[in-house]
Amino acid sequence: MTAHSIAAVVMIVVSPAIAAAQPQPRTRISVSVEARTEGRAEPDATAAQLLADVRRSLAALDDVEIVGRDGSRRTIWIIAGATPGATAASMIVTERYDRETLMVLGIEDDDMAFRMMALQIVTDHQIFTGRDTSDVARRIVTALNEGVFAKLRKLPPRP
Repeated sequence: MTAHSIAAVVMIVVSPAIAAAQPQPRTRISVSVEARTEGRAEPDATAAQLLADVRRSLAALDDVEIVGRDGSRRTIWIIAGATPGATAASMIVTERYDRETLMVLGIEDDDMAFRMMALQIVTDHQIFTGRDTSDVARRIVTALNEGVFAKLRKLPPRP
């Protein structure tokens, strides 16, 4: 056998092993993000800017996808407030149960399962303060990335 033939045989044998050893791409973490102003149904300028800053920073994470509220299992709720020189936000992360999780929990009755899938369970709540909306947004995204998202990344991928 020539050197080229040996190299070709080695590549044929080793290539599948290398491909199998490569890490499989993780599924993206889908979240919706909502913001309101304290005491109001609609966001004011502070809440709107904070929402824009948080969404922009989350979109920069390579495994996070921002989706509409109907298409998301997880929602990040932000209630913002500001005074001259300071911005504050309360952030709550909620999650909806899915049918597979309820089956694991032993809830097999369809009526009960549908009622539970309509609920939102709080998985995280934190309060942030900062000089301005960009400072608070940075703190929120860092907390999500190192907290809730880090835990989700450790879970085995769903089929």
